[in-house]
Amino acid sequence: MLKMVEFSEGSSRFSAMKIAGVVLCAFAFLLIGCGDDGEGDSDISTTIINQGTAPTNTTKGAGNTVPSVDITTMKYIRRTNATAVVTNVVRVYYKGKKRFTGNAFRSDKDGTKALIPMKDGLWHGMFRITYPGAKQTKFRVNYIQGLKNGQAYGWYANGKPRSKSNYTNNFRVGPWITFHSNGKTNKVMVLSTKIWGKVLRRAAFDLNGRPLTGKTPAGRKHPWQVNGTDASKELAYYIGKPSSILTTAFGNPNQRRGEIWMFSGLTIRDMKSGQTNRTARFTVKNGSVAAVEILP
Repeated sequence: MLKMVEFSEGSSRFSAMKIAGVVLCAFAFLLIGCGDDGEGDSDISTTIINQGTAPTNTTKGAGNTVPSVDITTMKYIRRTNATAVVTNVVRVYYKGKKRFTGNAFRSDKDGTKALIPMKDGLWHGMFRITYPGAKQTKFRVNYIQGLKNGQAYGWYANGKPRSKSNYTNNFRVGPWITFHSNGKTNKVMVLSTKIWGKVLRRAAFDLNGRPLTGKTPAGRKHPWQVNGTDASKELAYYIGKPSSILTTAFGNPNQRRGEIWMFSGLTIRDMKSGQTNRTARFTVKNGSVAAVEILP
């Protein structure tokens, strides 16, 4: 049955990023949540990266690509795309009764725009998302017959690198690197090229590039408080800071819904009432922490 499309991910255009060699250290262990990869409880060795300075993205929105059709005016059906190892389900888009070939776009409520090339109804070519105004690329990845293949890059709104990874038939493989907004490496995850989704190693670094060690991120163990006098224990410290500092301090959110990031399992004592709370809800806007709320 044909359905109206619901689109989620984004894409970008990128000038090459260099990451100098990755050296694995056997002396320290680290746990970092891996989001959708579901390997959050694995112990891993710390990875030290001699990263240098990550390059700034100087390539703005693609001026030679003019999107012609709003993807929400199309319909799609789900089809199986078989590979030698796994079977993926892709969407085949139709404009009228014909499979669509050409450029499509989708404008989201937050002002970002997805630019989507298609061939014979399948996403095929360089897919990207631009920030509001379409002058700065947010994310970029190549599609081949409906599946992500090749390197993917992400940028902050100011053009600095945010992430670098590689896809094979819609699965991330090999090194997946994210950056703090200051250009320093934030996290490194190495994914298997033989077992889809299997995480081989992980490592994380603070804003100064120093490796973070320990099974539990420091922010999860820190004794936080509200209505107290010790500013170092107030979660309000993170307001105005880049959102990447949250994942460095607390690991991946327990829940993430758009701008809302939820971290549970914390110890947050109300110094007036004596009550202990366990959850912090952060509001993230444009890559920065805008607000924090303490929940039971």
